[in-house]
Amino acid sequence: MCGISGIYNFFNKEIDSKRAIEKIIKIQNSRGPDENGLWISNCKNITFGHNRLSIIDLSKKAKQPFISKDENFIITYNGEIYNYIEIKKEIIKKKIIFKSNSDTEVVIEAYKYWGLDCLKKFRGMFAFAIWDNIKKELILARDPFGIKPLYYSKKNNILFFASQVKSILSIDNLSFEKSGKHSLDYYLWGNINEPFTIYKDIYSIERGTAKIFDRNFNETSFEYANLKETIIKSEKNYFKNKLELNEKLNHIIKKTVNYHQVSDVPVTFLLSSGIDSNVLLAASKKDKNINLNALTLDFSEKLKESPLALVGSKINKIHHIVKKVDDNKIIELILEYYRHMDMPTNDGLNNFVVSYFAKKNGSKVLISGIGGDEFFLGYPSFKQIPIMRKISKIIPNNKNFQNFLYNIFYKILLKSNKNTKYAGVLKYCHNTFDSFMLKRCVFTPEEIRELINSNIIDEKIDDFEVQRENEIKDNDFENEQLKIMYYELKYYLCSKLLRDCDWASMANSIEMRTPFVDWHFFNELLPILKSNIKISKRNMLDSFKDKIPLELYDRKKTGFAIPYKQYFKKVSGRKNMYNDSIKDWSILNYEKYLDNKKNT
Repeated sequence: MCGISGIYNFFNKEIDSKRAIEKIIKIQNSRGPDENGLWISNCKNITFGHNRLSIIDLSKKAKQPFISKDENFIITYNGEIYNYIEIKKEIIKKKIIFKSNSDTEVVIEAYKYWGLDCLKKFRGMFAFAIWDNIKKELILARDPFGIKPLYYSKKNNILFFASQVKSILSIDNLSFEKSGKHSLDYYLWGNINEPFTIYKDIYSIERGTAKIFDRNFNETSFEYANLKETIIKSEKNYFKNKLELNEKLNHIIKKTVNYHQVSDVPVTFLLSSGIDSNVLLAASKKDKNINLNALTLDFSEKLKESPLALVGSKINKIHHIVKKVDDNKIIELILEYYRHMDMPTNDGLNNFVVSYFAKKNGSKVLISGIGGDEFFLGYPSFKQIPIMRKISKIIPNNKNFQNFLYNIFYKILLKSNKNTKYAGVLKYCHNTFDSFMLKRCVFTPEEIRELINSNIIDEKIDDFEVQRENEIKDNDFENEQLKIMYYELKYYLCSKLLRDCDWASMANSIEMRTPFVDWHFFNELLPILKSNIKISKRNMLDSFKDKIPLELYDRKKTGFAIPYKQYFKKVSGRKNMYNDSIKDWSILNYEKYLDNKKNT
């Protein structure tokens, strides 16, 4: 796991690329404190930087930027290719001799022989840049779910790229204007959706995509993994009974977790009292050649993680550490969290705190249950949105009447200090996407108009039209749940949860692995989700029932219970603006981000 950066100076404009990349390397040091690297092309128009966190092949042979044996291909790479050994064996059959044991070299050799089709072979998380000296092209690519970030900007006929937005902001003589449109995005979602950022001229390479830049500054895209098409075109499994389904589920989860254990350093499972982390631990491969541990954090009396987690670790015979964390320490970490925040978000604190204590414990690789709720329909939205849709169908399809009802209900909720979003059911639940927007939005359009000067925003904020998913039709997916899953994956998991997980963990020099968020696993799971037998998280438990604490079957779903309201007061020094602590937290985070950017 690493930090990458680079400058492609197409027309040899005067810019000190070496100095700029050296500055970025310092900024991204936490992403890779083990080793730094710099490569400059002979013609001086391409510069690559690299921060290395050594996980696979700890030797100097794996140093980056990595140059191929024929010196025609150079790569700066961030990520892990879990099936690199299999791919390497396939390449060796072509009588290629490798000079390292790294997955980095496998990536560059795979590109040499398969071109961009190599992306379809990779099982893992990655973002990389390759300079192809034969074609005179720069390739920027990301994994199918966008687990690893990669941002770029084209200014003054020069291309800049890096693992973090703040790295691009640091380049001398470049100025970036904040986007009012995407400020609105933040207040809707609590984050800014990819490929956009808060800055007009900085973008994210889209997940499942490679961008190719030639010597004339021409840009082309190669999409090799499309989320929507994959869901729609996936096949459907038929099972004789639940036992057969659970056996299939057991097989694909075990296979995925085993891939994610590939490492030359110890691997630690983040173990809570929840289903996802316990299933991953149960699916793990335990032998003398694999150094496995488990870590549990107890945050408060309200959230008792350790008792059930201890049962799970005992059943699975794994070394387990429990760390208790007090509120004072979290307050301290919140201030540090703001310093590292790479994009405005109201999420990410959980992973930042967990990663901090994991590092203190000597961990370098963590395995997390992120993605379990999205793929196994665990969020309340999968139940609540269909209910919201049913309620909306009772209300006459008349905007004036809907607005009338909304205004009355909104005032009643506001006066009684209740969540005003409930009023939105009367106005915004005309379709699944609007219902999802209402469920996921931080502020309603009415509240946004009060918060933001609409003059700086080009879009209308009368309703959710600014974000409407026009590409989705009612009959695109087989059922409502698949449609909701698509929205959860696209707007929450990929654009928010994974992005925040990356910078929050890498700020602490921690590689966070997410076995459930695996493109190959996803493709194997989809036919099961479409099967003749309805699937739920209960199936996960049943698949590993001999290694799962029985208490999990009756446990209600709980999350990391951060007392936002309490922390808001201590960190901001002011009274709550809203009754909803998440709204207060979101405003504070946005303000803190802007304040910190002034000092970047």
